[in-house]
Amino acid sequence: MMMLSLLSMLGGGLLRLLPELFGYLNKRTDHAHELAMLDRQFQLEQTRAASRQALVEYQGSVDQVLALLDAQKIALQGQMQPLGLRRVDALNFLVRPLATYYVLLLYGVAKAAMYAVAVHSGIGGWDAVVRLYDSEDRAILSGILAFWFVGRVFDKVK
Repeated sequence: MMMLSLLSMLGGGLLRLLPELFGYLNKRTDHAHELAMLDRQFQLEQTRAASRQALVEYQGSVDQVLALLDAQKIALQGQMQPLGLRRVDALNFLVRPLATYYVLLLYGVAKAAMYAVAVHSGIGGWDAVVRLYDSEDRAILSGILAFWFVGRVFDKVK
């Protein structure tokens, strides 16, 4: 009987400690959850700060590009303005066309030399022309034609 009393006293004490044990475990889980939430909030704030910094850097880059474009616009506005000196104005006007003609002349001479080499090596006629006129030549020609003819459209609009 004494053993039963002892066991019941021990059982009653353990049952009394059980809610305290559950409360301790529950608080421990709550603290771990709160710590995890604070960690997530810290990560979110870091991401927001990085996003704000990236936006500031991007805005700075955009402002810098816009400033460069404005400077280029101002520089180009000063070009091709007549100075009133006939020879200087004529030379200023002829610089770009002469440079274009010079490059085209060199290009033509180089292609003619390639054709002569092809004929000398036994490839002649249209076969040599077809071999000389490749995709790079087509790209150059289309770029030149687009530049001049699209430029004419804009010149007519002005």
